Amino acid sequence: MKHREAGRPRSAVGELCLLALAAALCGCAPSRVDWPTQPAREQALRERAVQRQQDCSVALWGDSILHGAYDGAHRLAEPPAAILLRMRPRYAIEDNSVPGDSAYAREPQFGRLGLRARIVVLQYGINDATHRYGYASSLRAMVEHVKAQGRTPLITGLSRVTEGIAGRDEYDAIARRIAADTGSVFADWGAVRFDPADMADGVHPGQRYAERLTAQLAKALDRVAPECAASGA
Repeated sequence: MKHREAGRPRSAVGELCLLALAAALCGCAPSRVDWPTQPAREQALRERAVQRQQDCSVALWGDSILHGAYDGAHRLAEPPAAILLRMRPRYAIEDNSVPGDSAYAREPQFGRLGLRARIVVLQYGINDATHRYGYASSLRAMVEHVKAQGRTPLITGLSRVTEGIAGRDEYDAIARRIAADTGSVFADWGAVRFDPADMADGVHPGQRYAERLTAQLAKALDRVAPECAASGA
């Protein structure tokens, strides 16, 4: 095959092919990929943000007080998880409370968990105070794990008791301090109206006191997720 001589004029077909190739290289040819426009991408981001804002999931971690247990194996007719669902029906509640639990005992296992709920409630301290456990370091580690998982920690203060627990006020102050230090939401249970007649026993709230404590918790949740705050009965 002979090579084309230098300077030989190109054919009309050749010129058209070269023009088509140049148009494709410069982006003039129609694209086969329908790329989203900037407004479409912004709309998708807004929709995802709305979906995150409408996440009303909350996980409850705590002891017998959050569980609604008292006097051994008894449980309130309407425990705090059920009260909260009645007060804030939009919430999807995961109740992980365990009678007899403490931050000191729970933290090693808790630190290995993958957390799913948007808000993680940490209600500990009474059993830690009773046994003089290392509450501060355990609770702080739990809070940091919640934050590392991209969730929002909510710490409750300690409820009131009629049975003598020498460290109750000290451990309540620890919970408040850790909430402030870590930027966690704090539900001040110590500020809830207390009537000894509303206790189920010396340590555990009866139904009316449990309802007031849960209402205080609901108000704290409202600060995190006001869009989930529609009231129930």
